[in-house]
Amino acid sequence: MKSAWPILPALSAVLFLACGRIAFTDSDSLPPIVPDYAGVTIPEGMAALSFEMADGRPFKVEEKRVGDTLFYSVRAWDKKTGKGVRYAPFPVYVSRDPIDPYIAYRLIEPSYEGWKEMGLYTRELASYQETPIVENSSVNGGCVNCHNFPSGDPSRMMFHARVAGGGTVFLEDGEVHLLSLTTVGPHKQGTYPAWHPGGRYIAYSSNSTQQSFPITGSQQVEVYDHFSDLILLDTQTDSVYTWEPVSNTARMETFPTWAPDGNTLYFCVADSLASVVENRASVHYELAAIDFRDGRFAGEPRTLWQSDSLSVSFPRINGKWLLFTGSAYGTFPIWHKEADLYLMDMESGTVEPAAPLNSEDTESYHSWSSNGRWVIFSSRRLDGRYTRLYIAHFDGEGHFGKPFLLPQKRYDHNVLRLKSYNVPEFVQGKPARLDAQVSKLFAK
Repeated sequence: MKSAWPILPALSAVLFLACGRIAFTDSDSLPPIVPDYAGVTIPEGMAALSFEMADGRPFKVEEKRVGDTLFYSVRAWDKKTGKGVRYAPFPVYVSRDPIDPYIAYRLIEPSYEGWKEMGLYTRELASYQETPIVENSSVNGGCVNCHNFPSGDPSRMMFHARVAGGGTVFLEDGEVHLLSLTTVGPHKQGTYPAWHPGGRYIAYSSNSTQQSFPITGSQQVEVYDHFSDLILLDTQTDSVYTWEPVSNTARMETFPTWAPDGNTLYFCVADSLASVVENRASVHYELAAIDFRDGRFAGEPRTLWQSDSLSVSFPRINGKWLLFTGSAYGTFPIWHKEADLYLMDMESGTVEPAAPLNSEDTESYHSWSSNGRWVIFSSRRLDGRYTRLYIAHFDGEGHFGKPFLLPQKRYDHNVLRLKSYNVPEFVQGKPARLDAQVSKLFAK
């Protein structure tokens, strides 16, 4: 299906030389640019790909489209010597597979720093426009986290507000309301959510999460669960339900996600340990599933994949394909440098690294577009400190294109913004700004 978005605008030059003639020599090499956009696949109508020379030289760029390929020709020069290089054009491929027009994410300092301001934001992919959904000033400076939309529907969403008198905030039918999950049913808090495709139910993991700060090695933070269970919220009755096979002390269940038909809940699970922090290197979460019928879990959970050397986090399914984050151990891969993305063929059960998506640094949270042809994920590859967002095309046959950094109006925006992008999700329309309504729920 052809996208209704406009044709990608031409990329304008960033720097210009205001003095004499430059002597250019031709090179067969591609220009050394940051970000590296050479050979990436983008959706029709994506915001223009702004970049710079990696060594800071001034440059000019010309863009030409041939069919579904954009060719960027770059000339760069040295101001002191007056010598320049005309590089070989590099291609950018334009896919006709449409992409959801918006994404939503949280902006927050890395967890080894204190924070004061954070919020949930939405970004239009056809432009650089970022607008708040809700900022934590609306919840008296508390933490806002774990946003979720049912099937990417912007008219309904939920997020947690961790603050005195807080709970889970829901947007439905244009109105917001607050529910403390700890006051109903089994009196368990909700942590990681997964909204059922039918829209009525939300599965949560209920986690007791702790963090520690290693005094040796390069890892700044380790985050782990003492225990975790799965619970189910019925949004029509505000009641919470548990099922003993996925809510007991023997095992730790977390990171729920639904199959597209809503008949299966996938999740991660590991055996409980007496002392998780001391034995965390031996904690390997496996991928499991349980059936769901008539608003209730059914039967016993079953193991789909496990490894003695890899721990599974954040499973996300797209038809026959399931993408997860794999790390050496534990349940919080964002600070694991070795964490990569893995692709599972649900028909054959085979698991392979999603090699085109991975780097030498951390890859972590990810989500599929509504049509399953794009994936967005967080990565620390730019500087090893802050998570930023990358998007990649998926052909539906198990192959990813080269990922590209979320474009900004200026490349240095990625360097100067000292916040991490957290929990990126595709959204099928622009979410409303909720500050005014939410602040009324937390008025002192």
